[in-house]
Order: sequence, then C-alpha cells, then structure tokens
Amino acid sequence: MLGAETTTVQRAQTVQTAQAAPPDAAGVDEALFRAAMTGLAKCVAVTTALGPDGPVGCTTTSLMSLSVAPPSVLLAFGTGGRTLDDLLGAGRFAVNVLSHTQGPLVRRFATGTPAQRFRDTPHAVLRGVPVLHGAALVLTCDVAETFTSVDHVLVVGTVRHLSTTPGSPLVLVTGEPHIATPVPPAPAATDHPR
Repeated sequence: MLGAETTTVQRAQTVQTAQAAPPDAAGVDEALFRAAMTGLAKCVAVTTALGPDGPVGCTTTSLMSLSVAPPSVLLAFGTGGRTLDDLLGAGRFAVNVLSHTQGPLVRRFATGTPAQRFRDTPHAVLRGVPVLHGAALVLTCDVAETFTSVDHVLVVGTVRHLSTTPGSPLVLVTGEPHIATPVPPAPAATDHPR
C-alpha cells in the first residue's frame, strides 16, 4: 500500500513541476507549430457583423460547437481586429460556413477593407447581421460572453437562428480551401466457406 501512495505523490510532484515550467521551456519552434496546425483540416467560415459604417467580416477557422442547451458556438479572434470591435459593439453576428462554391471568399475576407471584402459578394442584412448568399450553414448569434486568452478574444455566441443549403462545406488545409467529402466505407469482410 505504501508503494501506491509513493507513486501518487511522485505523479503529483511531476504535474506540479510541469505546471511551474516557464512558458518558453517547451522549446517548440513557432514556424513548425504554425505549419503543423495549418496542416489540420478545419471548418472555414466568414464571420460578419454590422458596424457603424456598414457590414464587416473576416475569415474564421476557429469555430466550434460549445453547447446545445442553449445552442452556442465559440470563436476566436485576434485582439484589436476591426471585425471583432464592430461585432462586440453590435452585440450580434453571423457565422457563414462557406460552401464548396465559395472558395474565393476565403482570401477575400482575410485581406483588404470591409468595402473590398463585400464588393461583389452577394449578401443581405437579416436579423441585424449581414448574411452571405449560398453559404452551406448560417448561424445568427447574440454575443453571450467574451474571454481574453493570450493574444485572442474568445467569443461565445448564443445561436438564435440557423439555415442550411445543400452541398459540401469547405475546409481549410495548409491554408487552401478543400471540399469535404466522406470517406467510403471499408468493404465488409466476406465469410469464406471452409
């Protein structure tokens, strides 16, 4: 019994030591980390809001479902962004998950001014937020909570309305849009008579 207690104490000391390590002690190269993370497939959306000067929006790859009761999503934005400021000021936003036909919007909403981003981008203001036509999924949300972590602001949105359009959504892999397609099922093993 004493051996089990000693092992538990050793594990606790190991955890405490790991938590006390300085942030740069991990030694992970920033470029390597960035390349590894961009290689992971992620949902790609355009998050939009209505600012005092008109619609604003940005490409978003940090969308995740947070809860079903109430329906909620979580997004992350770099601090100090124009879209984030206007989104928080408005208190509501839309998440437009891009469809397989909307690949050019990934880059358009990552650069330029709000006017350039929305130029020739079909959209309408619904429920007080700009909604992109043809998106695979649109969620209109109210800002529920915000948290600051490292150099990002995490925004929790309560979903007030959703709509879907048939078709495959886009995913982003190594910074490029890809079409999400299901993997075909493995062939069933056949029984061989003996």
